[in-house]
Amino acid sequence: METFTTRRPIRMSDADIYGNVHNLSIIQYAEDTAIEWVWALRDELGIQTYWGTANVQAGFSKPLPWTLAEVRLTLRAEKVGRASLTLATTISSDRGEHATVRARYVRFDPTGSRSVMSPEERGWYARYLVPDTLPTDRVLAGVNG
Repeated sequence: METFTTRRPIRMSDADIYGNVHNLSIIQYAEDTAIEWVWALRDELGIQTYWGTANVQAGFSKPLPWTLAEVRLTLRAEKVGRASLTLATTISSDRGEHATVRARYVRFDPTGSRSVMSPEERGWYARYLVPDTLPTDRVLAGVNG
């Protein structure tokens, strides 16, 4: 599994009234990371795709002080569908992990119609897939068993 990692400076304007980076700014950091990732793939492989956001979920584990110089963003794919991607971006600093943002993106063609990825394109994105850590033959034990 590959990851896409980038860094972003924290600006004072990202802060809330308590001196922490606002949750919405953290979500925007993750969205910007997804865009940077797609641009990097475009430059590396010549992929020209259009993506629209279908769903965003964020979990916040600890406040991110705006006084830190920068934040580290690590993106990985959790699912590569026929016409969609589910990405997870972890936001961290030298103080630990601050948030994880999961977003589902739908693929469109240049006319704005939803379009399916080619097997080759799916393979490009699949390089970033998180390996499934659960065994496929897992059996749940009963209450008494």
